[in-house]
Amino acid sequence: MEQDRTDVIEASMGLPFLDLELPEFADPDYEPDKIRQPRRYGRADSDTMPITRFLADRGMVDILKSEMVDELYREIYWCCHHIRELSTCESDDPEFWSKALRKTLTYVHRMEAAEEELFIANRPLIVSCVKPFYWIGQIWISDFLQEGSRALGNAIRKFDFTRGVPFFSYAQRSIQNRLRNYFRDHIRSGALGIRPNDDMIKIQAVIETWRDRQGEDPSELILSEMTDLPPERIKKLLPLVRQWQRMPGTPLSLDAALGDTHSSLHDLIADHQHVDSSVEVQRNDVWEAVSRLPERLQLILKRRYVEGYTLDEVGKEFGLTRARIKQLQDEGLEKTRAFMRETYAREQNKL
Repeated sequence: MEQDRTDVIEASMGLPFLDLELPEFADPDYEPDKIRQPRRYGRADSDTMPITRFLADRGMVDILKSEMVDELYREIYWCCHHIRELSTCESDDPEFWSKALRKTLTYVHRMEAAEEELFIANRPLIVSCVKPFYWIGQIWISDFLQEGSRALGNAIRKFDFTRGVPFFSYAQRSIQNRLRNYFRDHIRSGALGIRPNDDMIKIQAVIETWRDRQGEDPSELILSEMTDLPPERIKKLLPLVRQWQRMPGTPLSLDAALGDTHSSLHDLIADHQHVDSSVEVQRNDVWEAVSRLPERLQLILKRRYVEGYTLDEVGKEFGLTRARIKQLQDEGLEKTRAFMRETYAREQNKL
């Protein structure tokens, strides 16, 4: 009995959806409709494009209407409501908890089926949001589709349909934000390179030549005349060329041998008398200002700028989202700047 009861309680505590109580749940005879559309499967093989493979993997269904989306969410929260009710029951009857566990598993299965229906029906939205990144090549498109799938899954579980906001708009914004952050992080780290085409190389050559002679970058009109490309093409490629210019160079290994010698780049640039950087950083004026911050902001800044944790890793430690950690990080940096300005002003007044 205890094991069955524990399983029911753990299932209730592990529900990923909001705790919503709708008026119709009070009716014991109420049961939401099951909306399950037949799936269509394509024929995917090794030569199929990533987009086609992505859509054919788990099948395709028609786009859900708004009332169908609401009904699916009613089904999900109705299942969650009954699971939570079963977990709060007080009974010492082993037969009761055995039946309760079977009912819980039935509700969990139905809840997951409704969630799967929402996910499959909205997968074309992921493809639509990934379209602006097609230029990076097929190798990376699969990663972007996977990241978009994670964003859609999170949006489904966090969405509150009682607020009247269309799920399509909410999910689209969530997917777009996550893809932008994913793209930005990979560009900054140099993991995702920009492969220039012939037009980009031509534009870059003209910019470098004009900059050497005139000391400034040419206008879009001059670029169009000197490259024989239409102005619309120049306007579209110029941001990519500028991003390409800011790309980090090819990294060098510190263990790489120098010439025919046994010395490495590490031996050449190593400073053996330098104090450990983590100790030195915490002694400077910046960390004196950081010590005046609340404890949580101090820990976030230490994780990010001393220990090198990512926003996702810090978010998991504190139980917060990546976006919230970014807000707290910016808040801590702004307060640190303010404290340092106050300290600098006091020192200037003493002089």
